[in-house]
Amino acid sequence: PLTPPSPPAVPSWRDHVVEPLLDPNPSDLLENLDDSVFSKRHAKLELDEKRRKRWDIQRIREQRMLQRLQLRMYRRKGIQESEPEVTSFFPEPDDVESLLITPYLPVVAFGRPLPKLTPQNFELPWLDERSRCRLEVQKKQTPHRTCRK
Repeated sequence: PLTPPSPPAVPSWRDHVVEPLLDPNPSDLLENLDDSVFSKRHAKLELDEKRRKRWDIQRIREQRMLQRLQLRMYRRKGIQESEPEVTSFFPEPDDVESLLITPYLPVVAFGRPLPKLTPQNFELPWLDERSRCRLEVQKKQTPHRTCRK
């Protein structure tokens, strides 16, 4: 006795009818949208913003006055206000002693050409022969690790 296969399940739906509001009464609204309410709500924030702007202008005036007083003090002492020194990694153009024209682009670091280095194996000069041998022995004795799952 084989049972016939059941029909596949099909989702069902319902229509939800939403009725529009009938002629809303202004007293039924949750929030009062009059201009006076908005201006009252924003008045405190506007006053705070104006006060802060006034303070900023006052601080700028004070800083300018302080700069003028410092400049006057420097002039009385005979100290001329010097320009801030601009530093660069490149050498000064006045310090140039020679000019080299080459088809190759020189490698420069911090404004100075790097010396040409011959390719060689990297070694740490403070390691002696015995410590190198120890490191190689330790490498050989390290067992191969496998991933654990």
